Amino acid sequence: MPAAVKLQQEFGDRIQVIFVESQGTGYEKSVGFALKAGWLGNNAIWTSQAPFSTGSNGLPSFALLDASGKVVLKGSSNAMHGQIVDEVERMVGKPDYGDMPKSVQKVYKELNKGKIAGAYEIAEKVIAKPGSKDASIVLAAAQASLAAVQGRFDSQVSSINWLAENGYPIRALDSAKELAKSVAKNGNMKASAGLLVEMLEGEDFKEQIKWDKSLTKLEMAMYENKEGDPRSIKKIEELKDEAAGTPVGTRAEGLAYIAKFSKK
Repeated sequence: MPAAVKLQQEFGDRIQVIFVESQGTGYEKSVGFALKAGWLGNNAIWTSQAPFSTGSNGLPSFALLDASGKVVLKGSSNAMHGQIVDEVERMVGKPDYGDMPKSVQKVYKELNKGKIAGAYEIAEKVIAKPGSKDASIVLAAAQASLAAVQGRFDSQVSSINWLAENGYPIRALDSAKELAKSVAKNGNMKASAGLLVEMLEGEDFKEQIKWDKSLTKLEMAMYENKEGDPRSIKKIEELKDEAAGTPVGTRAEGLAYIAKFSKK
């Protein structure tokens, strides 16, 4: 786990580390242990619900996914740590396009800049006019690139919805605005991203954003203390009651519970 935490810290928002408790310890106890160990306070996600099975019987195990959701590496995280680091560096660094048609390389170059709409437009143009040389190869590669662009957009939409549903409306709104900007030239994607921004700026999230701001400050104070500052824990308890029935309230309830387990 320390190695995975270090990866999250080093690569920041270019990757997403998800820890899944799978030994029956319980979410609160495992995250309470992580709090005491000083592993919290970054963007890593902790859960007891596995997104999917890695197919591995041993622990600790891992699965590394690319931006489109495809599993590119899996197995024992201890035995394969070096491979994990190499693969992450490859994915977030300068990509190796190999013998990919140059016209299709432009799609991925645009996508790696975060310009989703631009990448989509280039892919569509190549599909419409693949050229006369190796047309079938170029067309297949362009169609795959278009699917990758759509996958990146869908993945970001899912991530924004997860943040909103789990008590992080500020991060969700910031991500939605960034996504809307990156797809401004694509009508359908712009409309979808715009609805997310509109939702998160609406009345239903107004109070949650205020609570999220307060809770995040208290959360960071708790992480810095490692065992939970009593004053911060008390304020988290108060915020939990104030925000009851909302995702932020649920998040506050979980933090208060975690702090108690960190002292055991």
